[in-house]
Amino acid sequence: MANLTNTYDLQEIDMATGYRFLFESEGPRSILKAVRYSYVQVFEDRKVYNLGFGDYDLEKDRIVDQATSNNGDAYKVFQTVLSTVPHFFKHNPEAMLLVQGSDGRSDFVEKCKEACLKRCTEACKKFNQRITIYRNYVEKNFDSLSLAYWFLGGITSADGNITIERYLLGNKYDAILLFRK
Repeated sequence: MANLTNTYDLQEIDMATGYRFLFESEGPRSILKAVRYSYVQVFEDRKVYNLGFGDYDLEKDRIVDQATSNNGDAYKVFQTVLSTVPHFFKHNPEAMLLVQGSDGRSDFVEKCKEACLKRCTEACKKFNQRITIYRNYVEKNFDSLSLAYWFLGGITSADGNITIERYLLGNKYDAILLFRK
């Protein structure tokens, strides 16, 4: 990934179902964060892994992917998450990586309406915010990232199926898939 200099130290854990990286977010609070790569399926003869990220609940051994920490270090946290991608591909050179936002799930809007302070009228302003952050990063760094990775874009239909196409700059995608060249 391009220009990842401001990152937290990672602890890498090799798991049977994928890889997990832990790090500590430092701000007003100390928050344990986790990045997990979980096997999803085979697509185009490649194993596909989902990138999951969020606050890490030690007691339940799970990632809380819809948490919003507001710890004042969002840029550093994002850079740290992205810094795990080359580590993942080092161990899985033939794999494909799927990135989607937890706020892009079909049930997100209804859950958001229950607690939302923005009271959106037309469309939920928080829907797909997370994939937009990843998409903006890819768009901004596409030329340099394309030296090492192939990108595909995914568009989710009303029935929940994802249509995959070659990534085109400027298109609004619900998912990003990438694999090494």
